[in-house]
Amino acid sequence: MNTTWRTEELRRLNQTMKAIEILAEQPDLAVIYQGKAWQYRDLLELSVRIFRLAQQEGYDVQAFELWFAKDAELFARYGLEWRVG
Repeated sequence: MNTTWRTEELRRLNQTMKAIEILAEQPDLAVIYQGKAWQYRDLLELSVRIFRLAQQEGYDVQAFELWFAKDAELFARYGLEWRVG
């Protein structure tokens, strides 16, 4: 996979994350962004996607790892796996 593509994808995903970040504080809401109704699970899935791309690009992902480890039960409740490998 092309590094430039991953960098652009990270940029796009970060824009989306900023648009729906209210869900982190109010998980019962739905946010309409780019013609889609985003829910809390979408925010979690998006964070996992950003984590994986950032890790592939060599970015420091320690903050993600700490958050995911702290909230592992939450991610499991939504059926999400964040570990890579």
